[in-house]
Amino acid sequence: MTGTNHRHAVDPVTRQLIRGSLRAARMECELLIERTAMSAFIREKKDYQVNFLGRNGHELYGDSMGSDMVKCVWDTYPLETMASGDLYWYNDPYLSKGSVSHTPDMTFLAPVFFEGEVVAYCHSFAHFWDLGGSRPGSIGPANTEIFHDGTLVPPIKIVDRGKLNDEAYRIILRNSRYPDLLEGDTRALMAAANRAQERLLEMFSRFGKEATLAALDADQSDTAAMVREKSLEIIPQGSFGVRDYMDHAGVSDRWYSYHVKLSREGNEITLDATESDDQADGSINFLASDGALAAYFGQHFHQYDTSLLPNHGLLAAIDNVQLRQGSILQPDWPAALGCRAHTFTKLKSSVRALLAKATGGQVMAGSAVYVIAYWRMKDSSGNWLLCTDGIAVGHGARPFADGLDAIYSRHNENYPGEFMEMEYPLRMERYAIAQDSGGPGKYRGGCGIIRDVRILADEGTFGLRVENNIFPTWGVAGGMGGGTSKVLVNPGTPQEKEIRAFSDDNLWKKGDLVRVYTAGGGGWGDPFERETDQVLDDVLDGFVSIQAARNSYGVVIDPETLVINQHATTAKRKDLRTSRGATKLFHRFNYFDTAEEELEWVEKNIPR
Repeated sequence: MTGTNHRHAVDPVTRQLIRGSLRAARMECELLIERTAMSAFIREKKDYQVNFLGRNGHELYGDSMGSDMVKCVWDTYPLETMASGDLYWYNDPYLSKGSVSHTPDMTFLAPVFFEGEVVAYCHSFAHFWDLGGSRPGSIGPANTEIFHDGTLVPPIKIVDRGKLNDEAYRIILRNSRYPDLLEGDTRALMAAANRAQERLLEMFSRFGKEATLAALDADQSDTAAMVREKSLEIIPQGSFGVRDYMDHAGVSDRWYSYHVKLSREGNEITLDATESDDQADGSINFLASDGALAAYFGQHFHQYDTSLLPNHGLLAAIDNVQLRQGSILQPDWPAALGCRAHTFTKLKSSVRALLAKATGGQVMAGSAVYVIAYWRMKDSSGNWLLCTDGIAVGHGARPFADGLDAIYSRHNENYPGEFMEMEYPLRMERYAIAQDSGGPGKYRGGCGIIRDVRILADEGTFGLRVENNIFPTWGVAGGMGGGTSKVLVNPGTPQEKEIRAFSDDNLWKKGDLVRVYTAGGGGWGDPFERETDQVLDDVLDGFVSIQAARNSYGVVIDPETLVINQHATTAKRKDLRTSRGATKLFHRFNYFDTAEEELEWVEKNIPR
């Protein structure tokens, strides 16, 4: 396809070369971060990204999920005040209107000047180790206001025409418990932003300003056209809603929920989240932007043509987004936001739940919320050491395959046991699949994991950001909900006790062992339709127990010979189908079709 704007036409070959240049530049800049950052959350877990933005602030290529990364900078530094060599830094979720979703996510933004004018912006981003706040690691389950989450940095010009603003830099570094790590990480992010500028300037020089701008505009138009076509093809006329639940907010026992309703009237599509609960008393609030919610739909539709760049065109799926100020999706200042992943991870799954209603269940089932443990220890000199440990969970089954087992989140990774033991007075003694955690289905939900960590230091505390302890993931199209999470201290000993899964300031001393069971993803399709040989394979591999094979799948396996009894299996499946009755679209605790149906059951059986 030939892309055009009001000034220039670009041939298809040039467009592909420009796309390839963007992809290569992003990969190079992200590898630069990985190889030069100092904190483990960035260099080992890989919680970072580099994005390219247009001169109007719209995403050209990246993963900023519909966020407006430039507007809050323009509010303080108008375009006419910017110069070549400038670099801006911020992390304030409220001033950025949710473009940054919690304080550890530091953002660096560089304008790209070509032939005397701004033609683009480069944006580097990563999750930082510690920015002060109430506890090592800054964010945590016990936080109740944004100030507990660490240092707030409004948009500042950290580099002015190539010169570092040393005064501001020293103030920010001073507010971290680990200033050396913060300095190393920030310099890695600044270097990546500078390298991204270099690569964009090379691209503009090679292809020319007019051709490059026209090609980038055309790419956004192509993505928008595909996403819009798919949304109109898949989303029917009418309205339908879903609700999902968070276990609690860390500081009380009450659960919270949000509600999203998708409506189509003619060709206008609206997403309404105004019936969501009021903001939480803890840190699970998610300051959602209109663009983020629209982009979640666009990301789903992008699977239909991944040759197109993920860019601002993803927002074309939704025309209007309605949010309510003071709700859990639009909290008032200064609500804490540090553990917002409990909410937005489920919100992404709810996009698929809405589309399940439109497609008869032809979507991926619900995925568990990824887990973070804050292992804190005192060294011999009395200083606090911190290991922020991202732990994998199970993801939802798909209409064509089982869910992914033991995945943290997207491109992020888990720490290898060797790394943890090399860097900290900790020992990882077990890292295994959590049996029966994947939701039963024709396609099984992905399994969570079991992770045993023992402290070797004299004393310490630990915080747990573990969700899906009360509310499991949902299954779809007859598939069943996944297994829940759990945390034990010193399991199998007289001192064994269960720890609140989402909690902080838990004490541990030398020799104590913490076992984390993470949740699994929901299943897809009727579990009695799963091939019996697949069930046997799961039993042999340790993903499903013999008891669950019998009770959840109706597959009878001899515990001695590990051979399927086909006659008994046929009879068992018949009995289970009769006693269960017909399936419905969703399953969590029971089968249900509507949000109202499940809410009635939850309010009766799990009172707030």
